[in-house]
Amino acid sequence: MTDNKSYSTLGSEIGEKNLTKVLKGFYEGSLLISTPSILDPRFNKTVIYMLSHNRKGAMGLIINKPMKELDFQELVTGIVSTNTEGRGGQTVFFGGPVEFNRGFLLHSSEYYIPGKTLKLGNNYNLTNDTKALEDVCEGKGPISSVFALGYSGWYAGQLEREILEDAWLVAQADPSIVFGRNYSQKYDFSFSLNILPAKANLIASCLLYTSDAADE
Repeated sequence: MTDNKSYSTLGSEIGEKNLTKVLKGFYEGSLLISTPSILDPRFNKTVIYMLSHNRKGAMGLIINKPMKELDFQELVTGIVSTNTEGRGGQTVFFGGPVEFNRGFLLHSSEYYIPGKTLKLGNNYNLTNDTKALEDVCEGKGPISSVFALGYSGWYAGQLEREILEDAWLVAQADPSIVFGRNYSQKYDFSFSLNILPAKANLIASCLLYTSDAADE
């Protein structure tokens, strides 16, 4: 994982080329589930929806750490609300330590603002626009959504290394988990999902790349 001060060059016993040339290791649209080896309280027992994962790095939103001290409607409108979840019933999540002053609305695919909404797949869209946030407050927004402050980021090859070191499991994303409101049990529920053979795929990819390089 990275924060605003920790972007650096990754050294690797396997080699940076091997880690970034992954044949089956890109997990955009999947869920990362932390393992007990992660002791950092920001990432301990976290579930992360992966917005992006490519050779340049990875980016995701933590979806199971609500910030109960923050009120969504107050953040959007500046009007103090007596409702702890805001008029739109929207919880504010800690999305990660990078760009914590920036908000991200991950939501169901039926809601779309031309030129503003990024389609992430069949079930998920991402919109970073004040109109979308206002629509949520007014009950006119997407059917399901997660609003997070900040994001979790990895530089090139870092996430692959952490998967190889058994820091993360990778699972097929399920809207019932991503948008579910039982936040305290999201982590446990995630283990019932289809866990992908991420580590095995990465090892196979690295070995295949090493073999190809040796034959050149």
